[in-house]
Amino acid sequence: MGHLLAKIDSIVRISGGVLLNTPSVDAIEDIKISSSKINRGDLFIDVNSSKEEIEIAVQNGAYCIITELIPEISDEEIAWISVENLEKSLIKLTRFYAITKKYRFISLSSVQYALLKSLHLEERVKLLSNYTPEALMQILKSEEKTLFFIIKNSFLESIDPTIKKADEKIEPDKIFENGLFNSSFIYKDKFVKDIRLSSFFVPYLCSLIKQLDDLEIKYTIDNFKQFEHFYPQFVTSKLEKSDFGLTRKVIIFEKDATLYKDELGYLYERVDKTIIVDDIEKLKSVNFRYALINAKKEDLDEFLKEKKTMQLELF
Repeated sequence: MGHLLAKIDSIVRISGGVLLNTPSVDAIEDIKISSSKINRGDLFIDVNSSKEEIEIAVQNGAYCIITELIPEISDEEIAWISVENLEKSLIKLTRFYAITKKYRFISLSSVQYALLKSLHLEERVKLLSNYTPEALMQILKSEEKTLFFIIKNSFLESIDPTIKKADEKIEPDKIFENGLFNSSFIYKDKFVKDIRLSSFFVPYLCSLIKQLDDLEIKYTIDNFKQFEHFYPQFVTSKLEKSDFGLTRKVIIFEKDATLYKDELGYLYERVDKTIIVDDIEKLKSVNFRYALINAKKEDLDEFLKEKKTMQLELF
């Protein structure tokens, strides 16, 4: 941790908070957002505005508490810092460390960020959480000159307005569709063969490849089985889950409403519209080949539970 931020008076100044007492301690050893993980000498950031978590942190040996609450000071020996807006205070702390450790930030769209999760990247590259407290923890624990990829419009763009933004899509030189869910393509001198990724997303991936190449970042393209967009779940005629490609029916999940509309057009261009369903409720009564649903893939489990309950009631 940086020396300046280890001092409690520096924490007060950088966070924009108010020190509510005159503590005996003047420095902290580490920063934590989980009260159960506090060790003696740590600073606890009360991200949940919880009096109970504050007391657990104190009992575990915290030397400093930062909170939006006006706390009951149960230990005058430690430092109690009240902040008006915790999010803004965390951004200030994050900015301090980002400058001190000479970090670099590259802004991606949410689709590019999701694709990046499926690549194997070298150690100096991190995907920064869009949840401010977690992002602060990542920044505290990362090495100097780490390069962070962040989601466009995340809180860090308010820290560094000069953050470089990547082009969202670049068309490949050639693309080969292997059904709706597999593709191969050529981009510059690279031939990427038979990946489980719809051709719809290949331009997003090409843009990502360009960014990684320009930054001289080593990466490996493996597969996209857990990619969260246009996620296919094959099912039986009774709507029971099946392994990839083993049945003719497939429910495709897309949680992003804008992408959903574009993906529906993508499907209409490639398959007969009469075998496409676009409403999860229709799955119970309509014979379909493809179902593109504007929902998270986790929603299928709830739907199947409801269907099973309905069947039990009928019989």
